[in-house]
Amino acid sequence: MADVKALFDKYDENKDGSISAQELKNVVKEMDLPWTNKLVSAMIRERQRNADGIMDLKDFTQVVKSLEEIKKALRNPDETQEAMVAAFNKIDKNGDSFLSHDELREGMSSVVGMELSKETVAELVRVADANSDGQVDIKEFAQMVTSFF
Repeated sequence: MADVKALFDKYDENKDGSISAQELKNVVKEMDLPWTNKLVSAMIRERQRNADGIMDLKDFTQVVKSLEEIKKALRNPDETQEAMVAAFNKIDKNGDSFLSHDELREGMSSVVGMELSKETVAELVRVADANSDGQVDIKEFAQMVTSFF
């Protein structure tokens, strides 16, 4: 936790007690991860407690944990594929090989630690659902997850 606090303090450039999208981009770069505006925006949007586009230390701690897991996954693509299939299967509660809106929302919370609104889940499904069947299959899930990089 001390390391995360030090990282937070380092990148809270204006010392306002929060991390903005631009400051988070700098953190992602320091962690030597391929960052995109989409990834940073999603992390800010889903982690913030307020509607002001920033995150506090508690939110930042969760983001750093997620970024560390992403970095670990990117180091070994075979493990990443296995982990992705395992995550998909864990989220697919009814075992039908598709993720419904409810399964995706619950899964993102329990597996990834991201609380998504119904609107955000609907948008994720809309974007990921290549065959327009209203659900996300494993191929679409993998594409959705990897599209952030």
